[in-house]
Amino acid sequence: MTIHKKNVIGMSYFITIWQYKVKPEKKTEFEKLYGRDGDWVKLFKKNPDYIKTELINDINNNDLYLTLDYWKSKKAYFNFKEKSKNEFSEIDKKGEKLTLNEKHIGEFISIV
Repeated sequence: MTIHKKNVIGMSYFITIWQYKVKPEKKTEFEKLYGRDGDWVKLFKKNPDYIKTELINDINNNDLYLTLDYWKSKKAYFNFKEKSKNEFSEIDKKGEKLTLNEKHIGEFISIV
């Protein structure tokens, strides 16, 4: 049995991670849509169980990005996703125009 340590404030976070291969000519638009002031973050901030989003760029392949979305729990994330499915769909359609492909890497829990 694995025992997960809690983070500094005593909670484990749920993290969902996505990978995107971005069209080179669309990188600026992609960074705006998925960045800290983008549509995804604006949508997520409507929910008190949302913590933060990190957008990171591969230093060896600058068309490759990851998003890490932090939530208080898996249940909170999926409840919000279901409740906001129309908004999710609208934003996702915008993102599809900017990427060559996207892949869900997985769902994780913080352990420290």
